[in-house]
Amino acid sequence: MKPQQLRRPTSIFPTALISFALVLLAMVPARAVPTLTVANGVTNPPPNLTSTGLNPSQTEVALTASVVSEANMNNLIQTVLTAQGFAGSNGWSLANNAVSLDPNATFNLTIYSNYMNTAGTAFGQAVNFTNSPNLTGPPTAAGSTNTIHWLQLLNESTKVNNYGFAINGQPGFWKYDNGNASGGPASGPGTGPYYDSNAPQGFSTPPGFFDSPHFYSGVGFYFYADVFPVWDVYTPASGGNPATETIDIGDYGVQWGFLIVPEPSSISMIFLGLFAVGIVLRRGRKA
Repeated sequence: MKPQQLRRPTSIFPTALISFALVLLAMVPARAVPTLTVANGVTNPPPNLTSTGLNPSQTEVALTASVVSEANMNNLIQTVLTAQGFAGSNGWSLANNAVSLDPNATFNLTIYSNYMNTAGTAFGQAVNFTNSPNLTGPPTAAGSTNTIHWLQLLNESTKVNNYGFAINGQPGFWKYDNGNASGGPASGPGTGPYYDSNAPQGFSTPPGFFDSPHFYSGVGFYFYADVFPVWDVYTPASGGNPATETIDIGDYGVQWGFLIVPEPSSISMIFLGLFAVGIVLRRGRKA
């Protein structure tokens, strides 16, 4: 009779070790992220607004404002910077997640409203918020300057004032809200892609942000904004080296926006929800 082959007992050590590691990971608290709070009297999102001067009428539907992670958008942020001319060839560079916001920080939304022009034919939004506690930027090397700004990235369904850039794999047109100015050689934050570039000194700089409405119309039009605190580190030309500018971007910001749809019915609102989800998902992809 053929001798029976003995089986080697299976060790439980690898399985136990993996289970123990998973338990340890579960015990490590996840990094808290800044939160969005809403001031008294503010609703998020604001109520829908239906035109009074159009036939058939149109309705503005707001996106729920939320905290957005820069890490989910860093390739897209760089791609739009390059498209708008704030590129390495002009001395510009982007430092992703260069500054970590206080994990207990809040973005407090003090105004979030849908607006309509006096003719009742076009829509816009007003947004105000503050960041607390105040932001602490990166250290500055000798010979460089460091100034704080907002970097506001806009995504619109069409070019506005014939300005914006099509980005491969992304919907609509993209640009930085800096007065539709294209980038040139690094020469200080006043020429940058920042929300307060080409504006009076002190205009809407962190920790406060405000954006008054510009008006748009047309069923299917959408407007989305992502705004992040950034620090412009400018190093002037020296020793034959050209000037450089580094955009040190914070790891979290705020996102909001709106869509224009036909006067809502139950069916159109279903399609609106699906459309909004599709846009947000596509915006989160790597460019």
